[in-house]
Amino acid sequence: MTKRTRKAAEAAGTVVYCGPPIKGVARQFTAYNNGIPEGLKAATEKNKVLGALIVPLEELPEAMRQLRQKSGRIYTLYQAVQGKT
Repeated sequence: MTKRTRKAAEAAGTVVYCGPPIKGVARQFTAYNNGIPEGLKAATEKNKVLGALIVPLEELPEAMRQLRQKSGRIYTLYQAVQGKT
């Protein structure tokens, strides 16, 4: 998710972090309303791929399906960040 897309998603309402857990910052499938916390925002600035793993609530079922089936864009991004957080 690009910076503009992420800001649009945040403005639209609830977003969900679908990436691997980041100790002390975020757990997988944590929902955020009215923006994301500063710690997660800083993590997405360090690793741009993390930002793509923050999806609007409406896209959560598809993201979970991709992770469960180990296929698709979200799964590929998840694999790319795993071990880098």
